[in-house]
Amino acid sequence: MEISERVVNSETLVFSSASSDSDEIEEHNFNTISEEEVIEQPNLFQLRGKTNFITDKMAAALNRCKISDRDAVHILFAAAESFGININELIINRTSVNSIRQRFRKNRIEALRVNFNPSQIGPCVVHWDGKLLPSLSEKKLVDRPPIIVSYKGIEQLLGVPELISGTGENQATAVYQALENWGLTDNVQALCCVTTASNTGRLKGACILLEQKLKRDILYLPCRHHILEIVLRSAFEIKIDIASAPDVPISKHTFVFQSLQHLKEELLIFCINQLKQYQPRDDYKELLELTIIVLGQTPPNGIFFKVPGPIHHARWTSKAIYSIKIFLFRNEFKLNLKENNALRDLCIFIIRIYIKQWFCARAAALAPNMDLQFIKDIILYEVIDEQISKSALKKMCGHLWYLTPEATSLAFFDDRVSSQTKIKMVKAMQSSDIESEANKLIILKPNEIYDFANKDINDFKAIQSSNFFNRFGIPMDFLDLDPKLWNENDQYKKSKELVNNINVVNDIAERGVKLIEDYNKLLTKNVDQKQYLLQVVNEYRQKFPDCKKSTLSKNY
Repeated sequence: MEISERVVNSETLVFSSASSDSDEIEEHNFNTISEEEVIEQPNLFQLRGKTNFITDKMAAALNRCKISDRDAVHILFAAAESFGININELIINRTSVNSIRQRFRKNRIEALRVNFNPSQIGPCVVHWDGKLLPSLSEKKLVDRPPIIVSYKGIEQLLGVPELISGTGENQATAVYQALENWGLTDNVQALCCVTTASNTGRLKGACILLEQKLKRDILYLPCRHHILEIVLRSAFEIKIDIASAPDVPISKHTFVFQSLQHLKEELLIFCINQLKQYQPRDDYKELLELTIIVLGQTPPNGIFFKVPGPIHHARWTSKAIYSIKIFLFRNEFKLNLKENNALRDLCIFIIRIYIKQWFCARAAALAPNMDLQFIKDIILYEVIDEQISKSALKKMCGHLWYLTPEATSLAFFDDRVSSQTKIKMVKAMQSSDIESEANKLIILKPNEIYDFANKDINDFKAIQSSNFFNRFGIPMDFLDLDPKLWNENDQYKKSKELVNNINVVNDIAERGVKLIEDYNKLLTKNVDQKQYLLQVVNEYRQKFPDCKKSTLSKNY
């Protein structure tokens, strides 16, 4: 009797069969078991594990790697066994893992908000960019704009709200609420977004409506990459869609290619120097390498051709890459003369003028003078290609955001602007005694922009330029010094660092769009948890941008 009780406790007995034969067999087997063997049977009844070994860093890594709760149980179980840990003592089950991860996300972001001190971050730039995605709760598409602020080289995701539609009113309300929730309504001094009508519309655009909610004006710094993509798009469409144009004479082929020869060395040096710098996207690096190949040299990492990526209206850089590749392999395709000429013209425009503008677009201090020089280059480009020149100038007429009196103050911190020009800029800013309403944008007719060929950056200065210094808390004492001495002045150097950290491209918002695309249907459908998840993943990616051991060994 004692033996049979032990066997029952050890759960080695199976359900008895209904037949008498099986009962006899089971009883025979039972009677043959010795007492010593039964005593050694392990007690299979397990107590629930009580040790929570999932650290904050582990929970964040599971989120970043898109590991579901069920998959996490498999991974954690196998990892614990491989490390020789007694798994019976650990909390490893789907329900507990889910609860731990949800609690971690909430606590992490709430602690981040508590420790977030707006008074310490100073002036900041707010970014947003809309994206239509499936709703979490209904079978319909909703707008999910990531809202991000940048300051002192730091990016902070404020939220990714779900909007019924991407109207200017809805976007402005969402941005304002996000700023208010984080206590940043007084800190935001500039905005960066794409120049669609829903954003920059004169009456119902998100920008003007956001200013009304803030009850003050803010500086418009539209995405410079977006502006350049619009210019490239105009050149692309005018060339690819011009099937009815007459064939270009062979004599012009030689002239066009000769137009690159005197710039070859300068362009090669520029591209090689850019390759030595960090490029946030692989296609940026690929564009530089293709340019070097077209110019007849070998990139530092050798000649490699990647499979063409997706081509769509949201990413015009891919069309530049695609055009260069097709032109390089033009003998492998059955291109007619018109198609060959169109691709050639596009490639020359990209390499001769466009590439420098694109890779210098992120530098805020360079923006005003680069835009002015870009316009001058396009005007001169009319000798080479009148069609591209006119279409590009027409687009630039509506995107002169960085040549307004206030925005041109960025050029005070541009080392490429001469000392003589900076002296003229200071005089122009101080010469006017009448302060008029500041313009957000200069809008010109296509025939009026040709006057820019004879202008310098100081011609765009006015008394409103001082608003820039007041907005970002930059002292103006250094303006009384000779510009040659500015780089030795501590006040100027500190201000220059601040300006260099101003974001004038919306790449961080585009990364936010990719983030919500990747995680929109993953890990949780709870609205609050989705916000926590996105912010946790964004924070983790910034702390651990790669999988090197030296990077991952840092504290979380």
